[in-house]
Amino acid sequence: MRNRFLPLAIALLASAACQSAPKPLSPADETAIRGVSDAFLAAVNSGNVEGLMALHASTSAVLPPNMPTASGADAQRQLWTGMMSQMRVTLTSTPVTIAGQGDLAYVVGNYHVVSTMKDTTQAAPPPDDGKFLNVLQRQSDGSWKYVAESWSSNAEPPAPAPPPARRR
Repeated sequence: MRNRFLPLAIALLASAACQSAPKPLSPADETAIRGVSDAFLAAVNSGNVEGLMALHASTSAVLPPNMPTASGADAQRQLWTGMMSQMRVTLTSTPVTIAGQGDLAYVVGNYHVVSTMKDTTQAAPPPDDGKFLNVLQRQSDGSWKYVAESWSSNAEPPAPAPPPARRR
């Protein structure tokens, strides 16, 4: 009686063993993903919000440093428009790792950004070097789009303000 589940267990194990693992990224996938990265740089450097939007899946999340997550198209359009309305950006990036399996891929890399304020009476932020992590997913049409994006500066945060002087 206790062996009646043995054939079922063997069948399930055999079925699981026959299922193929997700395929590694092909050279064509890597080329397509590099193309998305290049299109991202072009859109940022030209201030093209709609170009950025076209590179993100409708349910994607952008996790900028020191700001709330922008989830979905409306929040991302607001994020990109807000950032680009204030300054012009010259962004360069170097992908260090492109990897993944099946319909998911990630890119890890470094960036350098120089910003100039559109309002010339405002001081521009200093140039910045940092790192990024992007997650892409193959879409039903075969294209790759960002589903998660995050970046952060390599600069140390500013020192905290000294505590207020104590009254005696």
